[in-house]
Amino acid sequence: MLKRHLAHLWRTPFLKHTCCRSQTRSQEKLPPRGRELPSMATERRRRRRGDKLKSKAASRREPPAGPTSVHNVPDHLLELIFLRLHSSACLLRAAATCTRWRRVVADAGFLSRFRSLHPPCIAGHYHAVDPDWADYRSSSPPITDTPVFLPSSSLTADSRRFSLDFLPHSDSGWNIADGRGSLLLLFKKRTGWAARARSRCLSDLVVCEPPTRRCQGILCPRDLGGVLLGVFLLGGDRNDGSGGRIVGMSSFRVVAVLHDYHTSEPGRGMPVACVFSPGSDGGWRFLPSASASTDGDVSLPDAVDSITFAGRANGSLYWVIGEDGAMLALDEATVEFSRVQVLADGMWESNVDRWSFRVVGGEDGAPRVVRLVSNELKVFARLPGGDEWVVEKLVRLPEATRGLPGRKEHWYFRRNAMIVAAHDAYILVTPQEKTWLFSVELETMEVERRHERNRYPGAAFPCELPWPPALEACADHGRRRRCR
Repeated sequence: MLKRHLAHLWRTPFLKHTCCRSQTRSQEKLPPRGRELPSMATERRRRRRGDKLKSKAASRREPPAGPTSVHNVPDHLLELIFLRLHSSACLLRAAATCTRWRRVVADAGFLSRFRSLHPPCIAGHYHAVDPDWADYRSSSPPITDTPVFLPSSSLTADSRRFSLDFLPHSDSGWNIADGRGSLLLLFKKRTGWAARARSRCLSDLVVCEPPTRRCQGILCPRDLGGVLLGVFLLGGDRNDGSGGRIVGMSSFRVVAVLHDYHTSEPGRGMPVACVFSPGSDGGWRFLPSASASTDGDVSLPDAVDSITFAGRANGSLYWVIGEDGAMLALDEATVEFSRVQVLADGMWESNVDRWSFRVVGGEDGAPRVVRLVSNELKVFARLPGGDEWVVEKLVRLPEATRGLPGRKEHWYFRRNAMIVAAHDAYILVTPQEKTWLFSVELETMEVERRHERNRYPGAAFPCELPWPPALEACADHGRRRRCR
């Protein structure tokens, strides 16, 4: 009965239509067998893709960092650290640590910055001996006329490593003419008549670097005219980045300053510069223009004996020319001459010569004039922003030397004392009556007798520690690279 009733309902059009429509909708929603719904498949694909990216990121992730060492410091921070080192000697030790540090130190830009911030490392001084003042008999230990090296007190240096026994053989020996950086300029000693007459002729030269025991001989040109006023060692053509010139065995110049007849003023003289430079394209050459003046060549007195070398300061060489208030100056960078007016009360009141007039460099680099008149040592300085010179310091030698060992109270300083040598830091002085050397410190004007340098009557030439050739070769390229 119930079955007949259900069959009757199924045959009813309304129910049949409703059921078919519901079945059709259910069939549309269900996917075929073996397939998933689109939304579920998309979600699963996204999950799989995310898992793959996470696995790749995990594989690329670096292992946990360990303790940081000096090898992890980048190059630019290493440069800042090296710039704060105390001296060039410390920098050389750092460069010898490893290849990477050596590459950083050898960079041309870094070396320029380091030179501009730190003064050069002075290994010591070479002292030349002037035979006019040497006391060979009473000196203990005895001294000779051979240059002597005294190591610097601030740097422990073996003086045997600075010996000049590697120089070419010369029957008469060698004398120091000048020094610059780590180089020395030497000339053959004169013998016989030339030594007695103090001939002003240029002899054969040698430029050497004692710490590396390298040297280069320079033959004197035989057709060199004029009278020699001095021969000097200058920096090379390359700049060091701090306003100076690089000085080394491959970068130097030698200038011979001559006194010749003036080309347009009869009865007057003029300075001439002859420059030597090393290399295949080097050699001796006369400069086309030797004057910085727009009025023509610098005019000098005809008498050569009245012209005396006074000293070096602030990148220039100075001569006293025998005319009150005037000096001859040579710019070391441009190798050009000029006349310099130096006017001050008491500076030109007496005879001016190398025994009483010197030019030295002050702490600020500006030139100072040292004058010794009536046993008073005066230091003149130029006022800022003008041409006026005033007395900066003064010391009276008879009173300042009283009580020093070996001083003879009633004998010394009856005549004017004499300047034996001048240095930027001190002046070496002696009485005329006898060679009794003492020094005057220019900073404090204190008198010193027992210092080791006072045993050697002559000029002192500082010797700087050179940069190793490997660092110089790397720096010449002007770029970072690995030095081999």
